[in-house]
Amino acid sequence: AKHLETNGVATRGVGILSIRNIGLGLLVVLVICAWQVILLSSHTDVGFDAGGATQGMWRYLTVHEANITALSLQQRELVHLLGQLNTAVIAQQKELADVEHRLQASSAQGQVGSGQQAGVPDAARLAAQRETLRRLEEEQQRVLSLQNSIDQLKQKMPEQVMRNGQALNGMDLAAMPSARAAPLVIENVPDIGDVDFPADWLKKFSKEELRASAQEAAKWRIMAKKAAEHAWSGYKTRAWGLDEMKPQTGTQGRIWGNCGLQILDAMSTLWIMELHEQFDEGQKWIEQSLNFNHASAVSFFEITIRALGGLASAHSLSGRDIFLQKAKQLADKLLPGFNAATGFPMTQINLKTGQGTKGWYQGTVLAEAGTVQLEFRYLSQQTGDPRYAAAADRSMRSIFQAEAGRGLVPWGLSNTAPVRFANNVITFGAMGDSYYEYLLKMHLQTGKTEPEWKDAWKRAMSKMMDRLIFTTSGGLTYIAEEKNGVADHKMDHLACFVGGMLVYGARQLPEADVDSRWEKTAAGITETCYQMYHRQPSHLAPEATKFDRKGSPGHDINVWNNAAHYLLRPEAAEAIYYMFYYTGDPKYRRMAGEIMEAIEERTKVDWGYSAVADVRQNAPRKRNEMETFFLAETLKYLYLTFLPNPRQVLDFDEWVLTTEAHPLRILKKTAASGFYT
Repeated sequence: AKHLETNGVATRGVGILSIRNIGLGLLVVLVICAWQVILLSSHTDVGFDAGGATQGMWRYLTVHEANITALSLQQRELVHLLGQLNTAVIAQQKELADVEHRLQASSAQGQVGSGQQAGVPDAARLAAQRETLRRLEEEQQRVLSLQNSIDQLKQKMPEQVMRNGQALNGMDLAAMPSARAAPLVIENVPDIGDVDFPADWLKKFSKEELRASAQEAAKWRIMAKKAAEHAWSGYKTRAWGLDEMKPQTGTQGRIWGNCGLQILDAMSTLWIMELHEQFDEGQKWIEQSLNFNHASAVSFFEITIRALGGLASAHSLSGRDIFLQKAKQLADKLLPGFNAATGFPMTQINLKTGQGTKGWYQGTVLAEAGTVQLEFRYLSQQTGDPRYAAAADRSMRSIFQAEAGRGLVPWGLSNTAPVRFANNVITFGAMGDSYYEYLLKMHLQTGKTEPEWKDAWKRAMSKMMDRLIFTTSGGLTYIAEEKNGVADHKMDHLACFVGGMLVYGARQLPEADVDSRWEKTAAGITETCYQMYHRQPSHLAPEATKFDRKGSPGHDINVWNNAAHYLLRPEAAEAIYYMFYYTGDPKYRRMAGEIMEAIEERTKVDWGYSAVADVRQNAPRKRNEMETFFLAETLKYLYLTFLPNPRQVLDFDEWVLTTEAHPLRILKKTAASGFYT
């Protein structure tokens, strides 16, 4: 700011930051915001036909992506302007205090010179400074009010940009300041001591080999636990009680239900990692602050797998009744959201009113209808109230009506009875994935007492093996998608879960039910998913990969459709964990260790860990996003893989993991009472 001479007294002008310039800047921002409001209010849901459903979905998400990006840019400009105003206000306040101090000093000394009253010029200057300060503070309040309006507008954006429907291929929010915490360096790793390794591991590897592997993994286990502590601490410091935190800026992320979703989704990980102080912090918040009265539409699917599943698992692990009480409260809020005609859950639900809505898709998404069962069935097991399991099971059986023995099911279903296919796209990635996962796990959740789920899973696996499993000339096994009966050689990162699912079925089902191809395919898919990480300069995997069937070794995969972003997803770590759990092969620990080190090196920021924009870069730009599943799943799977014997923490004969990696205890229904034990 420049200085002016007035009556021999130096006074500070506001210079470039004049009231007129501030007003003009605000007017421009208001015009832009008004245009965004018009765009948002005029946007309507895109119709989806059977042939163009996927393209329509991408167009829909792209429109909202552009709106979010514009709003983010506007908000950054407002934050910058607010910072300038704050600086000006502070300067004016300081100068005002100086003038007042000099006036007081002059008044105490009485008259100065030949009858001239001391401080007259200062008194005039004081009045001018007060007027300037008043005007600056008014502008400051106007900027704050506008910023709050933009925050509210952003919160009204679609809340079901889902983990299981993530299609934000082009999403590129405004570049954020580089906030990168130093990667953790592990030194002086303690000796793991004596370990009892599983007998089936010892048939393939010596005790010395297994012990050396466990000792090598000790540093990665510490790294995974410290990563969870870092992310939890950042969230607690900057965003406690919010659904999601932006890890670079430590500010509020998306709103999923105003229910402290990050707390609910992280509880089972905290328990497994023996972070009991943090677990108790979460429990205290749940006891004192958790409610389910959010008055806007939220994703039925996401609130089920993250919140209901998180509470159910916290209860199953700890035995503390508060978690079951809260889970029951949420389930009661969700029950009205099941469509009476089809039995499917609505895409969205207003937790305050119980009103269900269709959301972004006019039909029903396969994964959303087929991935709520474990959570609702656990409620019935624990409370003795059959309504929860009945609602969820009906949804699954409605899918069976359309499936009619075909095995594979397109991801789009009608939301009217009779249920029918609404498109012809078969995928084990976004929109379809966890339906197949839950078929197997529903059978195992009740102690293998309900074969209808297992039979449907086996039908699906048979068709998948015949139609969707391919191997490149370079030796990479992958699972393709199918559109109108034609294979599309593209694989989502989400589909990496298939590696874990296949070995899980091969080892948990009776030998007579097992297809000999399953475990070999599981190992092949897991290796492919590891290569998705290993071959990128960042050692992080893209959101989706395109395969060249004739490609030579090292030249058979590429980033699909420029979907080069990495969202801290867990599915590759999940497959590696399941393969290691059953085989004990040290190579899987080394795969997981490489991924853990890449996450620590490339994604760590001040308040947590951030998704990145382009894995093809050695130091990719951060996206300032940390989904709650990073703590719930990714770090949990990695940590469990690094344990000397993960079966001592979670025995798959006693526990089943939900799609969000929340452990639920396996219970058997007794024929006499109908209750579970």
